[in-house]
Order: sequence, then C-alpha cells, then structure tokens
Amino acid sequence: MRMFYRSLFVVILALSLCGFTAATPDPGQVEIVTTDVEHFWQAFDDAAKVPLAQRAAVYTKEYYKVGSTGLQDFIPGRLWSPGGFAAYVEKHRDFYQRARPYIQQVVGQKAAITAAYKRLKALYSDIKFPAHVYFVVGRGNSGGTSSDNGIILGAEMYATPPNTPYSYAGLMPDMVPFYVVHETIHFNQTSLPREGSPLLQQVVTEGTADFIASLTLPEPTERQYADRWQYGRAHESMLAKQFLRDQDMKKTGAWMYSFKPNTGWPPDMGYWMGYRIDQAFYAAAKDKTAALRSMLEVRDFKAYLKASGYPAAATACAPEKPAL
Repeated sequence: MRMFYRSLFVVILALSLCGFTAATPDPGQVEIVTTDVEHFWQAFDDAAKVPLAQRAAVYTKEYYKVGSTGLQDFIPGRLWSPGGFAAYVEKHRDFYQRARPYIQQVVGQKAAITAAYKRLKALYSDIKFPAHVYFVVGRGNSGGTSSDNGIILGAEMYATPPNTPYSYAGLMPDMVPFYVVHETIHFNQTSLPREGSPLLQQVVTEGTADFIASLTLPEPTERQYADRWQYGRAHESMLAKQFLRDQDMKKTGAWMYSFKPNTGWPPDMGYWMGYRIDQAFYAAAKDKTAALRSMLEVRDFKAYLKASGYPAAATACAPEKPAL
C-alpha cells in the first residue's frame, strides 16, 4: 500500500489551496459526519456475498448513491467510477479488513475534534471553522481534500495500527484532531500559496498551520522525537543557511512534499523551518493575540521573516507546549 504514503504530501498541498464558503465562528456548530464510513462497511460486507462482477453495483447503491455531500465532493477527483473503486477495494480487501478496527478509531475522534476546536477558539477568538468535517473511506490515494462544504478526510489513511514500525506517513487515529486543526488554520490564512509560489511563502504557510495547531494540541510525538525535531536540533545552523539561500525558489525541492528527499533530511523539513520562524516571531511579541493575527494575515513574507528575527533571534529548539 505504498501509494498511500506517496500521495499524502500531495493531499496536504491540496488541502492548503482550498477554502470553504460554508463556515461558522462557533466550534459547537461544526458537524462531524461519519455516515459514509458506515455505508462503506455495509457495501463492503454485502459485496462479499455476490460474484465479483456484481460488486460494483453494490458499491454504487450502498456507498455512492447514499453518500453525504462530502462524499459527492470526494468522488470526482478521488474515488472516480464505482467500477474502478470496487476493483481497487476488492484487490485490497485484506488491507481494509485489517484496517477496519483502526478506521473505526479514526471516526471515533469526533469528541476529540470538537474539544480541539473549542481550545482553538479559546486561543484565538476570531478563528473560523468549516461547517462540516466529513470522514469517508477512499481508495488509498488521498488523506483528504476540501471543498466549499468542508474538510473531507480519507479515514483509511489514518488507520495505522499501534506498534507499527515508525514511518513518516504512518498516521494513526489519535493524530486526526491535530491534522484537522492544521487544515482549519489554512482556511483562516489570507495568502495561501499557489503553484509557483516562492518556497518562503509555502514554508511559512505550512509552518504556521503546524505552529498554531501545536498551541492548541500537543504535536504528535512521532514528529517531535523521530524525525523533524531530532534532525533539526542537530543541524539547525546548516538548515537555516540553506533555507535563506533557497527561499525564493519556485519549487519546493527537498524541503516539502517529498517522501524521500535526496538530501538525507527527514521529509517536510520546510514545515519545521516555518514553525521555527513562527516561534521566533511569537516569542518576541508582547501581544500574543495580535501575533497570531499577523501570522494568519501575512502578505509580505519577506517582511515577516525579517520581523521574526530568525535565525539570529531563534528561540530554544523545542516544540511548543499547548497554550491552554
């Protein structure tokens, strides 16, 4: 199932480039929709009872046609035709069966997501939330996307069993709230990168989503102790110098969206670099609420980097603890 991992970084970028027209300032009004997962399992079980040639019809009737608005938004670019989807699921039936209890743990994060959203609201009262967070089951090619209707997450992408050997893209169910907050930050950012945007903008945009999420919830420990922070602590001077040289690049190179960068760095060190820039900016700010607003509304990224003072004014190299 390696395609799961290769696609995840594209997914993160896709989420970053989309916004929501259906939004709410009240975290209690966000609807977390899990019915599509229930429909998938019904279709999955019923498909096993009929010949292979008839299984696409089962998924059509019991998954596609009864799907939520989020699933309908997910179909064109992620699931595609019922025939192709059925063929993929049946080919990988053993995977879905093994992942089933962990997919159920993924959709069981509803209360944790709501709690995280309330913490985010307490941290920054002007935050906006998507009206819906949808959980669907996909074909291993998308951890999620967004549409005008909200965030849509491919639950199977977060269904890594516990005690699985560490992999950067081996996302586990309890990581879901952090990533939902991360994507919600993107929705609130004024200047989202587009294809060809300078590396500096992409790094700050993603780093800010991680930084503010980490003020809301603990960053997943795998990120702190297994790759980015461990490598960053030992090599920050080199990384900062290289980033300053690369900041105007139009391609992300080894910094982002590469599962195996050819530099020997861990994946997505650009997220970490943006986080470190934010830490310096936030630490120097007397008004923390105003600092968060500046992060979300930044338009001149070179001026923002200069205002942060990074790397000369770098803070101690350690992850933030939640502010509340």
